Amino acid sequence: MRITATLAAVLAGIALVGPPERAGAQEVYRWYDRDGNVHYTQQPPPPNALRAPPPPAPVAPPSPPEPETAEPAAPSATERTPPAETRPAPRVTADPAELARALEAYRRGDYATAMDIIRPLAEKGDATAQSRLAGLLERGAGVEPDVVEAARWYRKGAEGGDPIAQDNLGSMLSEGRGVARDEAEAVVWWERAAERGVTAAQVKLGSAYAEGAGVPKDEALAVQWWRHAARQGFPPAQDRLGFAYEHGTGVGRSDADAMGWYLAAAEQGFARAQVNLGNLYRKRRKPEDLAEAIRWYRVAAAQGYPPGQHSLAEAYALGVGVKQDYVEAARLYRQAAEQGFTPSQMALAGMYLRGEGVPRSRDEADRWMQRAADAGDPRAREALDSTPLSR
Repeated sequence: MRITATLAAVLAGIALVGPPERAGAQEVYRWYDRDGNVHYTQQPPPPNALRAPPPPAPVAPPSPPEPETAEPAAPSATERTPPAETRPAPRVTADPAELARALEAYRRGDYATAMDIIRPLAEKGDATAQSRLAGLLERGAGVEPDVVEAARWYRKGAEGGDPIAQDNLGSMLSEGRGVARDEAEAVVWWERAAERGVTAAQVKLGSAYAEGAGVPKDEALAVQWWRHAARQGFPPAQDRLGFAYEHGTGVGRSDADAMGWYLAAAEQGFARAQVNLGNLYRKRRKPEDLAEAIRWYRVAAAQGYPPGQHSLAEAYALGVGVKQDYVEAARLYRQAAEQGFTPSQMALAGMYLRGEGVPRSRDEADRWMQRAADAGDPRAREALDSTPLSR
């Protein structure tokens, strides 16, 4: 059901961020229990709930905004002219009712009908239909996945002015999926989508400036784009902006602002921000802050997020904020390790070596360390090369 809803959103050009709507409910409360499980109820959460229900996506920063002279409402695009073949094509607009019919078919799981409606519209030149057709091809909805064909249709839609196609074409160019990798051209398309208000493109554009990928490195400009998306309530941007404040990259260092932005994203269910928020609380070392750190680690771990599972496991292994429990630590390390999270694979190897929470086994230790090394972890490779674990 959730997969269908997500794919339907792709077809409609909408990003699903929040929890699913509950039909007929006047107000739905969202809260976590102490095991990190998420609940949706029409009654207010119990007093021992970890978090009150989050407010609607925030549209303002958690601290007073900086003066307008310090930051424009939106950064101006860099001066670039895309190649001739990327210049906008004449716009053809399809009947919105036809696109609505395709979306309805998609929601029913009738992918063949959705494709039958979308493809003719795309072939006639409708940019929105071209973008949605590309999404179907990229994800293999009702057809075999074809990233090359998807990239071709994303380009058509992007040239026709569809901002979702521009964002996705930028991603495919950046990653070299279905098309030759070209980070500079990726930035061109992300800029176009970002200026049209696509928050995902604003985050990617900010990251390109932060890393100097396809554009000169400019951390301050990266922060401006992240802030622009964060103020629209987009959790990945809020998390990136929190990270910038925490580490003082492109903006003055401020744990208070970092915590505010992390919290804004964490309360919308963004697992990476939940772990980052937990880490900030953990740095304070006060008992009440350690308890809050554990709460957010639990919430992230309950979503199956490996860094959340790892952080919670580490807390149990060290007895930080919780009673030391090697068995629980090993269980959580294993959950993350089985998802390929190399820090947990190495930690689990260490527990097998020492016999903490698991039977002592050099063979198991060797197996998990080797998996980390095979995944490219340099510390695991160094450990295996210097002091082999196998007998």
